[in-house]
Amino acid sequence: MSQILGVNRRSYPLQVDGELGGEVTISVVLVAGSIGDYAAYAGGGTPEWVARFGHKIPFEEACVHFPGGQLDEARYRL
Repeated sequence: MSQILGVNRRSYPLQVDGELGGEVTISVVLVAGSIGDYAAYAGGGTPEWVARFGHKIPFEEACVHFPGGQLDEARYRL
């Protein structure tokens, strides 16, 4: 399994039939690649599950979850 470099969790309100009803939590996991690159994946579940089965997100979206210029687009795996 790849090394997890970071995890960002955010909760969003759910709307059902025009009414707010609870929330859903999404994890974004930054994962190291084998050649010094990395990628971010989003999904529900443990960080390990998201790292293996989550939906890969584009660089721009990953920067929203890991702000402050900590990601390098040249190293981001598309």
